Amino acid sequence: MARADLVTYAIALALSVALWTSLGCLAAKRLGGARWVGRIGLVVLAVAAVGAQLYTFDRYQAYLNHRAVLVGTSMLPSVGQQLWMDRWTFAHAVVPAALVALLVPWLAKRLAPSRPSSARRSRDVVVLALLLMAFASPGRSEAQAASPDVLYLAAMGQLARAHWDHNETIERVHPGPRTPIPVPALHASPARARNVLLVLTESVRAQSTCVAYTKDCPWTPSANAAVPDRLPLTQMRAVDSTTAISLSVLWSGLAPTESRTAMHSAPLLWEYARAAGLETAYWTSQNLLFGNSGEWMHGLPLTKSVNATQLEPDADLDTGADDGKLVDRALADMGGLREPFVGVVHLANTHFPYAIDEADAPFQPQSDATGPGYETEILNRYRDSIWRQDKAIGRFLRALRATPEGARTVVVFLSDHGEQMREKGAVGHTGTLYEEEVRIPAWIDAPPGTLSASEEASLRSLATTPLTTLDVLPTLLDLAGVWDDAALATFRASMPGTSLLRGGSPADRAVVMTNCAELWQCAFRNWGAIRGARKLIAHQYDADWSCFDTSTDPEEKHDLGAAACGDLRGIAEAGGRGRPF
Repeated sequence: MARADLVTYAIALALSVALWTSLGCLAAKRLGGARWVGRIGLVVLAVAAVGAQLYTFDRYQAYLNHRAVLVGTSMLPSVGQQLWMDRWTFAHAVVPAALVALLVPWLAKRLAPSRPSSARRSRDVVVLALLLMAFASPGRSEAQAASPDVLYLAAMGQLARAHWDHNETIERVHPGPRTPIPVPALHASPARARNVLLVLTESVRAQSTCVAYTKDCPWTPSANAAVPDRLPLTQMRAVDSTTAISLSVLWSGLAPTESRTAMHSAPLLWEYARAAGLETAYWTSQNLLFGNSGEWMHGLPLTKSVNATQLEPDADLDTGADDGKLVDRALADMGGLREPFVGVVHLANTHFPYAIDEADAPFQPQSDATGPGYETEILNRYRDSIWRQDKAIGRFLRALRATPEGARTVVVFLSDHGEQMREKGAVGHTGTLYEEEVRIPAWIDAPPGTLSASEEASLRSLATTPLTTLDVLPTLLDLAGVWDDAALATFRASMPGTSLLRGGSPADRAVVMTNCAELWQCAFRNWGAIRGARKLIAHQYDADWSCFDTSTDPEEKHDLGAAACGDLRGIAEAGGRGRPF
């Protein structure tokens, strides 16, 4: 640690010792109501500030701090549901802490009961220590330079203070109401008559699917068989691994480094399509409380739409409503849309805790426990969740292609980001930009006659080319036939991507990757830059930048050193970002 971190840590340890010993002294009284305050306080703090912190570290390789709680727009429902789904891992962390908290005062009362004078002093020390931990500025402890219990109490104090003050901090870290710039009338003139449908899934990484068709697909056999002639894009990467940031990039076409104002004023896919007179749809099984996406999607010009709580009133906050019900609704609605149309089918069940079908879960043993020792079980549960969702996607694609409108619909498929399964120490996403969290499945399936010869040739040429999600919205607008409209020129200038139908972005263009944006501030600092297969990334706990060549080292086991990534370091640190570490 740096000297300043050591000083912060020493102060945190002193406060921690003062708090726990004073609570123990109160709890060790033989008589009086203060003893119960001490005993209850010991158990509550042991469960929350010790047990919960151990659980958090087991899953994320980081402790809960005030940054983490401030990015949670629906923290209590989300945490409650996660802890219930992962209850056994959580119990393994908190039960021992609770038992120790119960045992210590019982022993102390018998072996060394507190004197009344020391108990009174202890009461005052407890109050003072709690106030200092909870409401003093966390300072450098936001980078985890404090003991876990102090980090937890500081987080709760900062969250309480932010709510009490109606602080802008908690208003600025997630999507809010949009005021989009009006889009002038556009003229749609696609190269071929076609509908455009984006099928978007959640938290699915490329290595857990069959992106290109293969005769024997072990991970996603249903979709693999349903669209055998699809055009694979095997090197597609998200420029982040955070759902809210991913969606903002996909819907707006803007880079994640854009300002909050720009993100909230940029038109989205459906607004461009409606400006061209096209009918639009958005079917999602995602709960719109998730990531505050209800605010983000409010007011869109949609002909057809449905969300999780309309499909299931008690839809889970994290996994949403049943993806099977979603695709059934989309199929029922699609025949009522006037062609050509632009639609999105947005699935959610592959988010943690990974919804599975217990009666059809081929990857065993599986468990929703995420702690150390459960690496195989949680990976199998993740694979079973993808398996379950794949059955819904395959059924949807087969049914779509059997309809008249389906024969005229180009389907673009991808995931918002990937998912780590302890390959780099954690479970989930948003914490890093390693390949597991950013390389995603992507393919395009176009019925005969829906692409021009040059468009198809371009897509085929990109099968193994490194790509990013910045090119997705330009591709969708190009499929819809509005990309060349002169009225779109101003908006097109703000989009760094290029249509994949025209070769995509230049291979030598560097792109910033980040999980820390004005739209969604990160709990754990991490960002970098990528150009082709060369990727520079860092996490707040790293000692320096890491450089990888993903073409020769897809598992990122060999750090080439920052110098091997050339000017990517300057690009990653520019714009006031600096270093995450």
